[in-house]
Amino acid sequence: MLSIKIYVYLKGIDKMEFNTPQAIHEIKLSQKSKVLINGKMQCKLQAMSFALNYHKVDVTETANELWVKGVVPIGG
Repeated sequence: MLSIKIYVYLKGIDKMEFNTPQAIHEIKLSQKSKVLINGKMQCKLQAMSFALNYHKVDVTETANELWVKGVVPIGG
């Protein structure tokens, strides 16, 4: 079952909510070198590891960076 929500707030900003495997795939394929996890600069490997702690992950791509935020935690 695919569960993708797409939000467009401003031109050039794509906000998407993914389940864990889709989020890891999006992080891996992103061309952005800057990844922010809850406001802290991290590498892509740390972002993928962070995504494993959540059932749903919000991945927002801006012009310069990729923002990753957990939405539904595992066990919550």
